[in-house]
Amino acid sequence: MTWLLWLDGAHGPSFNMAFDHVLLDRIGVIGRPLLRIYTWDRPSISFGRSQLHPEAFASSHALVRRPTGGGIVWHDGDLTYTVVLPADHALAQMEVHESYRLMHEAIGGQLGPAAHLQEERRAGVDVRRMRCFESPVRHDILGAGGAKLAGAAQLRTKAGVLVQGSVRLEATEGDWTALRDAIIRAFGTFAPDGFSEWTPDADFLRAVEEKAANQYATDAWNLRGELPAPAPAPAVASRVGEERGERLPGWIRIQSSAEGRRHVSEVLADLRLNTVCASAHCPNLGACFSGGVATFLILGRACTRDCRFCAIEHSPCPAPPEPDEAVRLAEGVHRLGLKYVVVTSVTRDDLPDGGAGAFREAILAIRRRCPGTGVEVLTPDFAGREEPLMKVLEVRPEVFNHNVETVRRLSTVIRSAATYERSMSVLRAAVRLGGGIPVKSGIMLGLGEREAEVRETLAELRDAGVSLLTLGQYLPPTKTHHPLDRHLSPEEFDAWKDYALGLGFRGVMSGPLVRSSYQAFELYKAAKA
Repeated sequence: MTWLLWLDGAHGPSFNMAFDHVLLDRIGVIGRPLLRIYTWDRPSISFGRSQLHPEAFASSHALVRRPTGGGIVWHDGDLTYTVVLPADHALAQMEVHESYRLMHEAIGGQLGPAAHLQEERRAGVDVRRMRCFESPVRHDILGAGGAKLAGAAQLRTKAGVLVQGSVRLEATEGDWTALRDAIIRAFGTFAPDGFSEWTPDADFLRAVEEKAANQYATDAWNLRGELPAPAPAPAVASRVGEERGERLPGWIRIQSSAEGRRHVSEVLADLRLNTVCASAHCPNLGACFSGGVATFLILGRACTRDCRFCAIEHSPCPAPPEPDEAVRLAEGVHRLGLKYVVVTSVTRDDLPDGGAGAFREAILAIRRRCPGTGVEVLTPDFAGREEPLMKVLEVRPEVFNHNVETVRRLSTVIRSAATYERSMSVLRAAVRLGGGIPVKSGIMLGLGEREAEVRETLAELRDAGVSLLTLGQYLPPTKTHHPLDRHLSPEEFDAWKDYALGLGFRGVMSGPLVRSSYQAFELYKAAKA
């Protein structure tokens, strides 16, 4: 495949970051990997999108928050490059740390024998910043004496992958042209058909100027990491299938009662409660609302991760949790007369405990207001830490659920930070620490998984001690999400249910419209039978 190459000039900090952001937004239209090489028109400092603002640094440098993660980079003696990859590119689909290793090996190989990769494992958890991904080995490029010559950071979204890297000019003894050519040769190893010149058109540059003015030049973004307010979303009714412009199979049709749906919606609006039903564009929303059922979404509506299958809004710095949310949630359960409740959340990597305390408070508040109501939780991975997990398990929800989502091969393709191995470790820990609490998980089908891979995943879930399982059809929320591979028939879902039961799962929900909390009470009863 031929890559595109843009040898850019020197620009201001907000323009440089906005340019890269627009490249990522439009990579689906551009359609090919693109390498941009550029410099800065003034001494500048860029810092990771979820870092605290480095107020203590010299005011002689302009400061800008990057769209990618990573640490602080001084731009006054470096050459900066950007690589934007479509979501289906091989580098975009491999583990993050592995893609770093390959790219930095290629660059280091062009910088001479003194350049070598740093092999340093990350230790601990930085609770003050969101870790956008887990990288077990750091692959910065070091020079003679161990001085850092180059590093990079990534942002993975539904559209593709943005890599922002910087190489010190001292790597080529101050020769800007030699360094530029070394970077081009390095990425030429991934472009077997070479490069073709790319030039931004007037429409692209207008979008860059708008992005720079509305985000990267603002104090809201640079000081606090706050994104501009998104445009209003279309009504939910147009989001399930219609926005994708596709004809859905006849079995993906749902009837619902408008009156029952209206009652649930009114209670949610009055108490300012969120549901995953609406935020994730669940196809069962009408049927569940009309039946007086809802899965509650706590900790806000914005997720610190940006998975390629999910419709929930993304923000690296969401609003702080609301202290009265658990009380309002319990009141909603009371007004709706629910006997069994599912509570889930957006992922909050920005919080010290990942939001575990909010789950704990929600369970306790529901039990105080509605004695006898069962509570199931569907949690994120809490960065793989057992302490937050124990905080939830200690109050003994009826069921603990954490979704592995897909097979091992596709996990890093569709998930922006979570990994297959980490999800399996969370499930094993929940079984080990839960003292008999049923543990549940689910996967989506139709993403491009192979039958053998599904069998392997189900076997690993059983080996982990998972006893309850959901299998449902993947439906892309929009055209920009991970593409649908195929629709499975109801008969195929029935066959997978029989197979899973044969492995020893106590309860299985399997069907085109099944979601994580679909008929959750029925599965809970199966676990207790």
